[in-house]
Amino acid sequence: MKLRLLIAGLLLAPFVLATPTHAENPFQVRLLRTTKGCLRCDLTGANLSGADFSGATLKHSDMTRANLTNINLNNADLTRANLTDSSLTGATLTGATLWGASLRAASMDGANLRNAELKYASFDSADLTGADLSGANLTVAQLRKANLSGANFSGANLTDADLAEANLKGVNFSGADLRGAKFKNAKWDEIILCRTIGPNGKVSNRNCPSSDQK
Repeated sequence: MKLRLLIAGLLLAPFVLATPTHAENPFQVRLLRTTKGCLRCDLTGANLSGADFSGATLKHSDMTRANLTNINLNNADLTRANLTDSSLTGATLTGATLWGASLRAASMDGANLRNAELKYASFDSADLTGADLSGANLTVAQLRKANLSGANFSGANLTDADLAEANLKGVNFSGADLRGAKFKNAKWDEIILCRTIGPNGKVSNRNCPSSDQK
């Protein structure tokens, strides 16, 4: 009998070990859905796809590996939130505050971050293909090894941002402020520069229509 129990335990061990040891707090998920307010919440791995959390307060919350596809976080406060490895494909975060937030390795292709507050935020190794970051504040932000191909940074502030080894193919930097930004080993293919303040403080009108060049 003991032998059978031992064998059964050994057979079940891989399944037990494969079971996630940390998941979202169901009570906090309900609280967020009800009140749109959840400070320091545990939303690890939560499925919030397509939800409307515009104006929500999620300061310091852990949303690691959460499914936030097509979520509405317009004007939401995600100060210092942890969104590492989360899925934000097609998400809208217009005017959202993500000061000091971690979005490392996040999937954000097609996301809308217009006029978002992203100072000190980390997007290292994130996928921002085709994302709209026009007018966003990315001062001192980290975008190392990020895929930014086709992204729109027009009018964005990237002062002292780190874009080392980032993929910048087709990026629109029209009207952007890149003073002090770092681009070590970044791929600059087909970028758009018009009224762009470069890392050295000089303005480039390389891609402006001829009527706009001075």
